[in-house]
Amino acid sequence: MDSRNTYVLIDVDNYISNLDFFRKYCEPAKIMPVLKANAYGHGAVVLSKVAEKAGYDFFAVAFLEEAIELRKNGISSDILVLNFVAPEMLQLAEEMNITITLYGFQQLERYKTVPFRPKAHIEIDTGMRRIGIEPEEADDFFKQARNLGFYVEGAYTHLSVADELKKESREFTEEQISKFLKYVPDVNIRHVCNTAAAIQKLGKCFDYVRVGIGSYGLNPSGELYLGQLKPVLSWKTIVSHVKWVKKGDGISYGRTYIAPNDMKIATVPVGYADGYWRNLSNRGQVLIKGTRCKIVGKICMDQFMVDVSHLQNISIGDEVVLIGEQDNEQITAEEIAKLAGTINYEVTSRIGNRVLRVFVGSCISEFEDYERKISIR
Repeated sequence: MDSRNTYVLIDVDNYISNLDFFRKYCEPAKIMPVLKANAYGHGAVVLSKVAEKAGYDFFAVAFLEEAIELRKNGISSDILVLNFVAPEMLQLAEEMNITITLYGFQQLERYKTVPFRPKAHIEIDTGMRRIGIEPEEADDFFKQARNLGFYVEGAYTHLSVADELKKESREFTEEQISKFLKYVPDVNIRHVCNTAAAIQKLGKCFDYVRVGIGSYGLNPSGELYLGQLKPVLSWKTIVSHVKWVKKGDGISYGRTYIAPNDMKIATVPVGYADGYWRNLSNRGQVLIKGTRCKIVGKICMDQFMVDVSHLQNISIGDEVVLIGEQDNEQITAEEIAKLAGTINYEVTSRIGNRVLRVFVGSCISEFEDYERKISIR
């Protein structure tokens, strides 16, 4: 714990349960857990360790630095980097057996300047328009990559609207899959489906399924829901101060909230520097004593205030739940996302590094020494 008793609780049993659900749901395809952005804010090192022990043998991250962190912490499974890797880093990728993504002719030109050739997957851009080779050029691109000495182990694409069920979106997703199937080069591994596509078992899930948001017990959109998933993350802190304010008092910066009557106010030692949403000011809620308490005034960098006039016997040290359950009440990442005008991915991913991650579950015991020695943030 840290000095202000603020932490994110990560249930690793729920994480493995979610992965195991997708493993059975998507058979015979294998599961590639996506651990980018510190596992969407959940803690990539520990989750990769428990997933590897549970038999998952291929992980995906966004950047080489994320892959290196996993290697340095003992992960021996395959790791795919989904984003750009600078030419000067190819030697390290090769030495550490990290798989890179090839996605453009200009990229290949830059890679000609160095002699190192890590394993690679080719990304084909079937409609995301982010990175990836044009489908019609995939065969030529594959040949050029092979002629440069790359072992191209796999190929993939990314589905841009698989989380939408309206007719035109479904048709576009089917078109993306058809393009991939038509132009994919001859490789050992093909992967197309993200969580949303996996839920719908699109394209029969191919060889691997890249499961990101679903592995954390969160659904990819309001249109796609799996009740079998178990939330992995909860965010908790404590009450740091309690005081009465008078009718007419302004609360926090800008006096955007004026007390309509005498009120009891509790201060919470979390703010937007921790990744808590500033635009939840005067809108969001927290749980204290199993009861919803409204945020009043602007959320500060390190603190915010809530109305606890309806609670009895509240004091410093009482638990505050920002995300998660308390008694019979619950605040979800989806609820926060809706209020903040964003998606659940961003709610968990932006939880800051100064918020401690605390891992619990039956399969975490062997990593206790690691957790004691290193503040996992």
